[in-house]
Amino acid sequence: MVQVGKKRAIKFWKYYKEWYETYKYGDVRDVTYQRYILTGKQIKKLAPDLMLDKITRADIQKLINAYGQTHEKVTVRNFYRLLEAPIRDAVYEGWISRDPCYKIRITSQVKKKKKLKKWLEMDEVHKLEQVFNADQSGYGDFFDFTLRTGLRFAEVLGLTPADVDMNNMSIYVNKTLNYKKIDYSQVKPGDFMPTKNKYSVRQILIDFKALTDLQRHLDGVKEDESIWSHWYASDSRTNTRGGNHIYNSVFNKELKEMCEQAGVSPISVHGLRHTHASLLIANRVSIQSVAKRLGHGNTETTQRVYIHLLDKLANEDNNKIMSVMTGI
Repeated sequence: MVQVGKKRAIKFWKYYKEWYETYKYGDVRDVTYQRYILTGKQIKKLAPDLMLDKITRADIQKLINAYGQTHEKVTVRNFYRLLEAPIRDAVYEGWISRDPCYKIRITSQVKKKKKLKKWLEMDEVHKLEQVFNADQSGYGDFFDFTLRTGLRFAEVLGLTPADVDMNNMSIYVNKTLNYKKIDYSQVKPGDFMPTKNKYSVRQILIDFKALTDLQRHLDGVKEDESIWSHWYASDSRTNTRGGNHIYNSVFNKELKEMCEQAGVSPISVHGLRHTHASLLIANRVSIQSVAKRLGHGNTETTQRVYIHLLDKLANEDNNKIMSVMTGI
């Protein structure tokens, strides 16, 4: 526990570790807690001898500058945000005489990467589908299933045979897989986590092709086992690409290669979810139905993400309205 007292002669990285273990353990989601752990490791790496009671504004700026040597500005900003609270707590306790976060500048020497396209158009989807169908590794099936269902990455991984209703061609989304922590080859019931929110628990219809994608990977999978992590464990390239854990980056790399092969703009795995939604909206599926299928708590979230598509449809509707009125 962090002890109250004036001028704590402790290394900053040690104090930071004490702080998040005291104030954040059990209070934030696991993925957020992991960010604190990684931030602590970065502090130890970049400023191993920095003392809490001697820390100055210049020390924090140097730490930010050092981190910015190898990270984009948005990442540096997130890094700084994870530093602010523990530092200001130390100021409050009297362990630091002045706030060293005063007017800190977020710096970066890394050029901003070109953002991936958020979603694909229908003609691009058709080209990519050909690559998915020709793939024999299983990644094509995974990506095709994600595209056709609009599920989040962790939701796809959380599917078990018990969640698949073959007769009614539907799936029940009721959990996610804690893929960032578990060993994919030994997934246990306790490795599953709740969905993002209560609205994300849903049953959705799937088409025949999506069902086929699943059926190809059900052999040998127990009712309570993750379908896709079971497949991932059998992939001969897994040990060289992902070690003992599942990484979203590995899937993004595979998808990028398939996009290049198809001759379409590269997108991320999450971009397949966006593509799913955009295709539905472009084909005039109601915003309420799209929101429910995506697991959004309300239509406001869906409208905010896909506002430009909705505006485009509204303009088309306005032209139709004028055409109707003109014909009266």
